[in-house]
Amino acid sequence: MNITIDKNSDLVVAADIGGSNIRVALVDLKGNILEKEIIRTNPSRGIENAGYEISKIIYSISKLRSIKGIAYSSAGPINQITGQYINPPNLTGWHNKSLIPIIRDNLKIDSREFIKVGHDATLAALAEKQFGKNKGSNNIIYLTVSTGVGAGIISNGTMIQGENWFAGEVGHIIINPNGPSCSLGCSGCLEGNVSRTAIASIAKEKIKKGLKTNILDNHLIENIDSKIIFDYAQKKDKLSIEIINSVLENLGKGLASLLAILNPEVIILGGSVSEALNKFYWEELFEQTKRFSIPFYTTAPPIQMTTLGDDASILGASIIASQD
Repeated sequence: MNITIDKNSDLVVAADIGGSNIRVALVDLKGNILEKEIIRTNPSRGIENAGYEISKIIYSISKLRSIKGIAYSSAGPINQITGQYINPPNLTGWHNKSLIPIIRDNLKIDSREFIKVGHDATLAALAEKQFGKNKGSNNIIYLTVSTGVGAGIISNGTMIQGENWFAGEVGHIIINPNGPSCSLGCSGCLEGNVSRTAIASIAKEKIKKGLKTNILDNHLIENIDSKIIFDYAQKKDKLSIEIINSVLENLGKGLASLLAILNPEVIILGGSVSEALNKFYWEELFEQTKRFSIPFYTTAPPIQMTTLGDDASILGASIIASQD
């Protein structure tokens, strides 16, 4: 697989590696997505398999064109120079490994600098700054609530990355002491209580303890996921409503904490859980955030849904792919 590299091209390849899906896109320098393919992540198959599948898509969408660069965003923690993962909770088995040399070898790319990497939420925040509703803002938090929970932080125009690339791992702030844990074992953390994975896990545990629900009329317990919980909450299933109310309260605590600590112009929410909350429970989330906020934010906490949708991290990756 060979691709044509031209530093004067107005096209880049940008990818987003999440815990559930991998998206690869051809993007122009104005942020227009020209082509995009989506595949399942399947981290258990190994990082080499994922790198090969990503390389095939890159080759497919760029083989008749020249491209300026390649970059990918990824769930972390991840070293944003080498691309090495650091015990990533949603990419099991990828610790101390990097996609960069795998993609480079598959596509026969000599230059190490040609492939760049960034934390998914951080790059989403960068995309919001350049292409989103709050274009030009220098103080943005992008909070993704999906398979996991993470944040991208831009403060005074600078991406906050941290000493060991851990900055933004806000999924592990404690909002429900002695409550459910995330996959890293952080008892009562935000990710362990509001993520898509957590919602399904909490539901299954409650059902195993004997709590009644109408879900079992149509679904096996092992097949329960967050979408089913949201669906049954709309059908007035008491267990599902209880779980969603807990998600709203705990996420409100997390948002209020971020507002108090970082004083952003806006917190922008993205990810599948955020989308479901926006569709059915936005006012409730707004009220819970006000409930736990310091007085400065109790009238109108600046929280919004992303206008870039699932493409925020890809667009962020396209920005760094275009940089010399």
